Amino acid sequence: MSGKIYTVWGGKCSGKTTFAANLSCALSKRNLLVGLISSNLTYGELQILFGQAVPQEKGLFAALDKDSFNIGEKFVECGENKNLFILSVPTCYSGLLCDTVTLQGVEQMLDAAALVFDILLVDGASEVNNPVSGVGLWLADKIFTLHRPSIAAQMWLKSISDFTRELHIDEKQKHILMAPNGEFDDKAYRSMTELTFSYELPYVKRAGEIQNAGTPLYQFHDRACKRYSKLLDEIAGSICGGEKHEQ
Repeated sequence: MSGKIYTVWGGKCSGKTTFAANLSCALSKRNLLVGLISSNLTYGELQILFGQAVPQEKGLFAALDKDSFNIGEKFVECGENKNLFILSVPTCYSGLLCDTVTLQGVEQMLDAAALVFDILLVDGASEVNNPVSGVGLWLADKIFTLHRPSIAAQMWLKSISDFTRELHIDEKQKHILMAPNGEFDDKAYRSMTELTFSYELPYVKRAGEIQNAGTPLYQFHDRACKRYSKLLDEIAGSICGGEKHEQ
């Protein structure tokens, strides 16, 4: 039986990668085998957030190799978290392989990975021509679309409207608002977009500092991170049908 596929999406600086990484932590605490896949074809972004390294023989391009049989071995285990695995481009990578990624190859990879993991999370790209992100959106059971209120975020939302209509993914989206940090009025953004937001993520001022140290916010225990993690547990619970996570 295939696992469920969830894709996290949003414009630039929307907080989508942070959300995807920490939601994967929350899900993995529920006795679920979770695979987190990056759509970043330029550098290994996920391993930064988890303080890991992806060797050349593992990672995204190895998983996309048509001669690769055991796709689970191409994922990298996230330290002490035995239920969470990431798939990203190798840490030492020149960026010259990104043009070799095809829609068909990504679809085959995701179908194979869905047989290995209970849940696949795809960290999508803001660009609509990214093959990993595009196939992830198409195959997703549900899409979490992140919004950090700004004029740029509203312009991105307008620019992808034809794309979402052609892929018939509007009904799969759950919109999530990042709490305001003083840069833009969230009420104005709500009025401009006329969207219904399922959740509002709290602002974590030290997020960049914590993540650059290789620690997911979900594993950091100051007050702001606890509020952020509590909401992620709620979202993970909605995905899992209310199952309780391990303490």
